[in-house]
Amino acid sequence: MCGIVGAIAGPGKRPRLTQRQLEDWRDALAHRGPDGAGTWWGDQVALGHRRLAVRDRSAAAAQPMVAPGGRHALAYNGELYNDTELRRELAPFAAQFGGFRTTSDAETVLFALFAWGTGAIARLRGMFALLWVDLDGGEALLARDPLGVKPLYWAWFGGELLVASEPKALLAHPLATAQPDLGMVSAYLTTARRELGDRTLFEGVRAVRPGETLRVDLGAPSPEPVPVAYWSPSPVGHDPGALLAAFRVGQAVEDSLRRQLVADVPVCALLSGGLDSTILVRLAIDATGRPPTTWCAGGVEDGRDLGPDNRAASEVARELGTVHRLAPIDRALFLREWPGLVEHLGTPLSTPNEVAISEVARALAAAGNVVALSGEGADELFGGYDAVLDAYLEAGTRAPAEVHLSATTWVPPLLKPALFGADALALIEDDALLREVFDRGFERCMAAAGPRGRDLDAHLRLQRELNLSALLQRLDAATMRHGVEGRTPFADSEVARVAEALPARRKFAPLGEARGGVATAARGKLALRDAFRERVPRLALERPKASFPLPFQEWCSSVARTLPSSPFARALFLPAALGTVAEDPVEHWRLAWPLTNLALWGDALWA
Repeated sequence: MCGIVGAIAGPGKRPRLTQRQLEDWRDALAHRGPDGAGTWWGDQVALGHRRLAVRDRSAAAAQPMVAPGGRHALAYNGELYNDTELRRELAPFAAQFGGFRTTSDAETVLFALFAWGTGAIARLRGMFALLWVDLDGGEALLARDPLGVKPLYWAWFGGELLVASEPKALLAHPLATAQPDLGMVSAYLTTARRELGDRTLFEGVRAVRPGETLRVDLGAPSPEPVPVAYWSPSPVGHDPGALLAAFRVGQAVEDSLRRQLVADVPVCALLSGGLDSTILVRLAIDATGRPPTTWCAGGVEDGRDLGPDNRAASEVARELGTVHRLAPIDRALFLREWPGLVEHLGTPLSTPNEVAISEVARALAAAGNVVALSGEGADELFGGYDAVLDAYLEAGTRAPAEVHLSATTWVPPLLKPALFGADALALIEDDALLREVFDRGFERCMAAAGPRGRDLDAHLRLQRELNLSALLQRLDAATMRHGVEGRTPFADSEVARVAEALPARRKFAPLGEARGGVATAARGKLALRDAFRERVPRLALERPKASFPLPFQEWCSSVARTLPSSPFARALFLPAALGTVAEDPVEHWRLAWPLTNLALWGDALWA
């Protein structure tokens, strides 16, 4: 994994950066790339790159990487999982220029873009975010992988287009200024999501959406990114039946896992004892013939475990034969790391277990690991949230925004008039952003599900679009803080195509329907459970979905009680609301968590 920055000026102009300023801007992402750094200048473009060397650790694979002739350059963050196939196809083209010089997947992407231009993006299977500059063709491309595993942001400041891997790094550019996007601030209060569509918490800073390719015309007076391609998943197909559904899912997941084991550095795995992480560890053992080291972040207090994860992970690890390590999270660590992580990211946290992911990444990196397998994606693709899916089933197509928001809400939109001051309340426009994203998103997902799709299929797709991108962003931010590459074999474009072609009944059993011997406590991810029923321990197979067990309601109370003294919070929210939450943050924990995060964020940036 890596970090990238780029500045694009208008025709005949040079980005307003000195070489030293470009290096300083690039090095705002040093945590993402501790193994190397580079820059490149070309006419009206400047690129910077920080490298985490996972494939081909030699200096020859450094970035930005420049194609023969010096007029095409790539800044790339990611891993390519169909590298072998693409190299074979590109070999005749590359041979015209002396052939491949490295075994780095970045060079494969470089030659793919050099040979095929925009059409190369759809042929990449992996996790990636990239900025490609074609000075001969007069264009640049910004692109992000289909499910949004790797992030990329852009904004206009001082007449220049700026691009970076993280919002905080983008705002470290000398021309950049930061103001909160109040529509997104309100959306964050309700969803705990730092992005919706291309909107971020910073006014004018946009995210490249998962699966999106943007083209920049370098000859335009103001080179504005224009969408030119967007990844589309499979429509719902014929019901293949339980056996064939399980076979297809098993093949797709195993293929993805094998591809994601390729690395020139140690690979370990996160193991909670749940179904998803256990499947990945089992497949890793089968693929390599040896168990990876496994890691679990577990809450502890007064010498005792909090919740079942520690014990379940240890039991599963014993059955699988892994060397298992625990990264303990106690109250003192949580309270120390929470504000520190907000400051590092330059954004509020999404959920409390972001602290736990960061801590386990720190621990495994200290032990010499660079790559960690993680189970994000299985719940969103295969129907893993029982209570939420029950709500979707009952709702049908009625008011999709209300259905999704009521099923997963932190602060209900109806409560906003009692929270926001008058000026801020007017600017959030009755949460128009939230309603538009959910309502239009549902319409799009219903159409994408195709003629065989039903209401639940559309709800599942929308949940995947919104929830999975947030979880992947959380994983990327927390692991890359410590120079760790998180790999997510479930969150793979080919696995997604198989999953979304399955009708909902192959993923989720409504209440009262126990299928295929699956315990009624585990009604979701049916095809996934069936695919690996004989290969994973029974404990993991039948364990219901559970949230990470931190008593954050109590742990965050000491910080939440400072809300009335926060300059940022006082500028946006009514004193009475802040006082009510601060007086009893445990009782009002759904308000306390997002409000306190916003206060920590706003005070760090603007107070």
